Amino acid sequence: MSAALWINVLGTGAALCTITSFVPQIIKIIRERDASSVSLRMYALTVCAFLLWTIYGVMLGAWPLVAANSVSLTLAITALVCKWRFRDGDPED
Repeated sequence: MSAALWINVLGTGAALCTITSFVPQIIKIIRERDASSVSLRMYALTVCAFLLWTIYGVMLGAWPLVAANSVSLTLAITALVCKWRFRDGDPED
């Protein structure tokens, strides 16, 4: 395999790991309707980081970087919204 292909495989693997890392947390929060153990600061910082990575990718014209970080940004925002909504458990209680 060529170096360019290995680089793309590495980048794709990194993107998939990052994207899928949020899914179990979001599923757990929604299923239990409780996000009291989730760190607000960590997710707020993560949202900022993915936003900056996305902007950086746009500025470079690196569309795979933009796509991967946009999906991760969306998932991190979802987790953050769930944190606010379910911060003390089910709001229906």
